[in-house]
Amino acid sequence: RDMVKENIVSVSLISDEIEEIREEYKADRVWIAQFHNGGNFYPTGKSIQKFSIFYEVTKAGVSSVSHTFNNIPCSLYPKTFEHTMHGNSIFIPDFSDPKIATYGLKEAAKSVGTKSTFLVPLFTLDDKYIGNIGIDYVTRKKKLTKNDWEHFQIKAGRIAGYISNHLSS
Repeated sequence: RDMVKENIVSVSLISDEIEEIREEYKADRVWIAQFHNGGNFYPTGKSIQKFSIFYEVTKAGVSSVSHTFNNIPCSLYPKTFEHTMHGNSIFIPDFSDPKIATYGLKEAAKSVGTKSTFLVPLFTLDDKYIGNIGIDYVTRKKKLTKNDWEHFQIKAGRIAGYISNHLSS
């Protein structure tokens, strides 16, 4: 069994899927953040829950954010994860609109130049919350249509299946 080759095939499939999403939605950035064990607390040894962006594609000229969102404690985004862990998506067409809930993401978006973002939680087939997929718009604000939003959620479900399969193989 060639585990490196199998891994490359799996991650390439996921990368191709998010590139297709980026092109279809004319987005500046599409990324997938996954949860992981980021070490242990002293003195109890309890696992520290963190997340990192493991997959990301960007439009030419748009900065990557995977290096910024690497080994981030989940405790820094409690509103985001409290909302998404129950299967709820986040729809932010304009971070500058004070009437729109930003779930604690406004400052992070500002720091990387994101004007609009759309997040869908990812779950394994046995309903474990494994992360989020996001579409970002940096060069302009964007509001997705209801049809676009529903289609994105379907694609996110398919990608969650790929990731679940990759993690269990």
